Amino acid sequence: MTRGRPARPIGVPGKPMLTELSPGHWAARLLVRDASGRRRDIKRVSPVKLDARGRRIPDRNGARALDAVMAAVSAVRVDLGGELSESTTVRQLWDLYRKYLEEQERAPGTLERYDLVAELFNSAFGERRLLEVTTSSVEIFLTDLGKSKGPALMRTARHVLSGMFRYAVRKDALSVNPVRESQLAKNIEAKGRTGGARDITVDEMRFILAAVRTSQLPCPRKLSKAERTRGRPVKSYTPPTVADYCESADLADWVTLLAATGLRRSQILGLLWSDFDLGERTLRLSGKVVRTKSTGLVRTDKDDDPKNRKTVIALPEFAVEMLKRRKAVLAARRLKSPPDPTADVLDLVFPSAAWTLRDPQNVGHEWQRVRTALDIPDDVTVHSFRGAVATILDDAGLSARVTADVLGHADPSMTQRRYMARGRTHQAAADALNVAVTGEARQSN
Repeated sequence: MTRGRPARPIGVPGKPMLTELSPGHWAARLLVRDASGRRRDIKRVSPVKLDARGRRIPDRNGARALDAVMAAVSAVRVDLGGELSESTTVRQLWDLYRKYLEEQERAPGTLERYDLVAELFNSAFGERRLLEVTTSSVEIFLTDLGKSKGPALMRTARHVLSGMFRYAVRKDALSVNPVRESQLAKNIEAKGRTGGARDITVDEMRFILAAVRTSQLPCPRKLSKAERTRGRPVKSYTPPTVADYCESADLADWVTLLAATGLRRSQILGLLWSDFDLGERTLRLSGKVVRTKSTGLVRTDKDDDPKNRKTVIALPEFAVEMLKRRKAVLAARRLKSPPDPTADVLDLVFPSAAWTLRDPQNVGHEWQRVRTALDIPDDVTVHSFRGAVATILDDAGLSARVTADVLGHADPSMTQRRYMARGRTHQAAADALNVAVTGEARQSN
C-alpha cells in the first residue's frame, strides 16, 4: 500500500505556474479542485492594457496574468453549497436568507423590521463578498449604527447579521460565522425620547389603575408635528378629563388587563371571549393583532409564534370581576348598536367602535396621551406593565420558570435577565442574615 500526497482541499489553489509566451506577454496556470472533487486546470494570459496614447503596456513580470488566473479560481472555490459560496455578496446572502425566513413563516412585522436593518448594512458593505467580511468590520458597522441610530437598532442588526452568516455556515459557504464573536459597544446613548420601557413599582401601577377610571385631570390631545412647528396658535377646545377620555377610548379595562396578565398590547387586542374561562379564572392565548404593509390589520393565530405562545394563564380576581362587567356592557352595546350582519365579525374582547380589530399602534398613541396628562415619564410604556408583573411575581417568591410561563417566554433565564427588576433594596435578605448571626428575628414596628 503506497501513500500519496493528500489531496488539496476543495477550492484551495496550488502553486501558480508562469510561462512567458513572448516579451511582456505571459500565461498563468493553476490547479484547483472544484465542488465535485475533480482537479481543474485553470489558465489565463496577460490581459491587454493600453496607455493614454493607446499603446500596449507589456506585462513585465506576469503579474497581470497571475491576477487574471486568481480571479478565475475565486469563482471555482465557491460552489460548495450550490446557491451560496464565499464569493457571494452580503446583499445576495440577505436575499437568500430573507426567502428562507419567509419559508419559516416569520411574522410579517418581523420581516419589515429586518428589511429596515438590511438597507443599512447593505448600504455599508452589501457588495463585499462573504470571505471579505471580518469580525472587526462587523463591530465597526455595529458601533457606528449604535451611535447614529441607538442601541436597540444596533442589537437588532447584530441579530439579523448573525442569523444570515449562520445560514451561510449551514450551507457550507463559510466555515466560521464572523458575527458570532463580535461584541456590542457599551455606553451608547439611546436615541429618541425613550431608551426603552423602564420598570414601574407596585405603587405606580396602583396609581395608574385608579387614575384611568377616576382622574379629573385634563387630557388634551397630542399636537401633530405640523401643529408644533407651524407657529400659529392651535384652535382652543376643552379637553376631556383622563377618566372621561379613557372611557370614550375604551382604555381603562385594557390597562387593567395589562396589569393583570403582562401580555403584549397586540395579544390583548386579539383576545376572544372564547379564550376565557371565567369560572375557572383562566385565559388560553390564541391570536394577536398585527398590521403589515401587504395585508393591513389582521388577527394571526400561529402555533409556533415566539411572541404569542399558546399557554394557559391564571387570572387574578380583580381581572375576572372586570371581565364579567365588561362582557355585560358589550352585550348591551351589541343590542343597541349591532355589527354589520354581512361582515365576518369576531367576538373580540376589545373591539373597535365598529366591532372590528383595533390597531395596536393607535392604542399605544392613546396611552401616550393619557401618560402625558398624568405626568408619567415617557419611559413608562405599555411594556412597563410586563416588567412590573415579572417583578411582582419575583417578589412573591415564585420561580423564574413560573414567571416565564405567565409571560410566555421559552427561556426562564431571559425572563430573569430582561424583565425582573434588579438593584433594589431587599429587607428580607437583611432579616435572614440577622437571624443567622444573632438568632433573633427583627422586631416589626
